[in-house]
Amino acid sequence: MESKLAARAAVIVVVATLVVVGGPTMHVFAQVPDPPADGSLPGGSLITQVLGWLKYAAIAAAVAGLLIGGVATGVGHFGSSYSASSAGRKWILGGIGAAMLAGLAHTIAVTVYNAT
Repeated sequence: MESKLAARAAVIVVVATLVVVGGPTMHVFAQVPDPPADGSLPGGSLITQVLGWLKYAAIAAAVAGLLIGGVATGVGHFGSSYSASSAGRKWILGGIGAAMLAGLAHTIAVTVYNAT
């Protein structure tokens, strides 16, 4: 029991010593440089260009999904094939969802960034 008390007392003495001696100098280690943001990100123009390509690719995929879904729904309807018509409706819903997500991607990203 006395060894536990002695260990606790030693820890308290060490912590108190660090606070008293290291307290005034600890603010030097706590200062982290925070440079202001500027527009000179290395490769920033390439990142912007790739994001533009991805935006147009997402919109093209959404339009392709809508077209494929329309064709499949038409073939299923006029060919009396419920499964083809059902698959076409799924493609149409997927194309609508992809178009909405591609169109709102910037707004979603800005909203999430500003919320943190």
